[in-house]
Amino acid sequence: MPMSHRFDVLLRAACLAGVAFAPMAAAAQDAAAPQPPSVASPAPALSPEATPPAAGPTPPGPVAQPEEVRVTAPKVSTGVAAIVNDLVISEYDLDQRTALFLEVDKALQNIADDNHLMVAQIVASITTNGVTIETFRQQVAAQLIWQKLVSARYGTDILINDTQVDEAMDRLKKGADKPQFLLSEIFVAVDRPEDEMLIKASAEQITQQIRQGAPFTAVASQFSQTPSAAEGGDIGWVVQGQLGDELDHAISELRPGQIAGPIRAEGGFYVVQLRDRREPFGTMIQETKPVAADPTAALPLDRLLIPLPPNPDAMLKQRAMLLATNVKSQVRACTDLPNVAAQLQGTIYTMLGEVMPKDLNPDLRDALAKTGPGEVVEPFFSAAGLEIIMRCDPAPPKLVAFELPTHEQLQQQLFVQQMTIFAKSYLRDLRRDAVVETR
Repeated sequence: MPMSHRFDVLLRAACLAGVAFAPMAAAAQDAAAPQPPSVASPAPALSPEATPPAAGPTPPGPVAQPEEVRVTAPKVSTGVAAIVNDLVISEYDLDQRTALFLEVDKALQNIADDNHLMVAQIVASITTNGVTIETFRQQVAAQLIWQKLVSARYGTDILINDTQVDEAMDRLKKGADKPQFLLSEIFVAVDRPEDEMLIKASAEQITQQIRQGAPFTAVASQFSQTPSAAEGGDIGWVVQGQLGDELDHAISELRPGQIAGPIRAEGGFYVVQLRDRREPFGTMIQETKPVAADPTAALPLDRLLIPLPPNPDAMLKQRAMLLATNVKSQVRACTDLPNVAAQLQGTIYTMLGEVMPKDLNPDLRDALAKTGPGEVVEPFFSAAGLEIIMRCDPAPPKLVAFELPTHEQLQQQLFVQQMTIFAKSYLRDLRRDAVVETR
C-alpha cells in the first residue's frame, strides 16, 4: 500500500529533526547504498556494427526506419531538501534516511515479535533500565547501517560454490547424530588484556539485566559487537561441537528459554540464549499430551489483576478482556508477569505461591484442571476485576528431530558465517586505527 502524503511529511520531519545523527550514519549508509547517476548516458546515434549500404539501385518497397533507442535513468531526487547547521541535506539523503527510519521501525517490531511482546513493552523495559528510546533507535540504526556497510564492502568477495556447500552438507550429515541448538548471542570483545576485568563486569551486568526481564534481542541489539546484533543476536542453528568447548559445554546444559553467561571464549565474553533444541536425525519423537493439574497436589501459581470498578459497563469489560487475551498470548513464563505489571500501569502482580486446588473456588479449580504446566488459565472476571492466573510449574520440553537443510539454505548459512568473519576483522581494524580525543 503506498504511503500517504501526510505520513511521508511526518517521516521527513522526523528525519530532519534527527540530523545530529546524520553525518556518521549517512557516510556509512552512502557507502552501502547505490549512488544516483549525475548524468544520463546519451543514446548512441549509430551502432558500431552498422555499416553504410552498398552503392547500387535501391530495391522497391518501404524504407526501414532506424530503431529509436532511449536510455532512461532511474528517478532519484538530487535537489537540496534543507540546510541544517550549514550541512546540506539533499533529497537523496532525505529519501535514504526515511528508508532507514522505516527499517528501524521494522527491526523494533521484529524484536517485539521474537519476544512475544508489544513494542510498547520493549520500550518500557528499555527505559526502565535507563536507556532512552532515542538512544536505542540510534543503536538499532547504527547496527543496520553497519550490516549494510559490511555487505557492500565484502559481499562481492564472498563466493560460496557448490563444492563448499557439498562439503558442508557432508559435515552436517556426519553431525546429524548429535543434538542441535537454536541460539542467540551477545558478544563483548576483549581487545586488550588489561581490559579483561572491566569487560567481564560489563558482561555480568548485561546478563543480570536479561535475568531481570530485559528482552534478550533488545539487549543484543544494543550491546553485542557482532553483525548478528542487527538480528537481535540470532545466529541460527548450530551442531553440538561446532562452537568452542566453553560455549558447547554451557549450551548442552540449557533448556529452551534459558541463558548462560558470561562465558569467556576466544576473543571476549559471550552471553548465549537457547531458543530451541533439535534431537539427532532419525530420533523417534513421541507426542506428549498436556499434563492436567493433580487435584490433590499443590500448584505454584502467579496472578495478574486488571482492577475494574464495581459494575463496569460492557465496553470497559471488553477492553479489559482484549488486554488480558493479549497478555495471555505473549507471556511464556511466570517470570514475565512482574515485567508486564510494571509496564501496564494499574495492574497488580501477586505471587500466590503453592496453592492447593481444593482451596480454590470450583470454577478456577476446573479451569486449572484443563491447563498444562507453564500455561495461563483463561482470563475471568471477579469482584476485584479481571483475573489472569498462570501455572508456574515448568512445562516439559517439546522434542523435535533434526532435518537436513536444502542446498540453498546451507549456501545462505555459509555466506552469513563468512560475512561475520569479515565484519569482526573489519571492526577490529577500525578500532585499532581509531584516534579518540577525550575533552
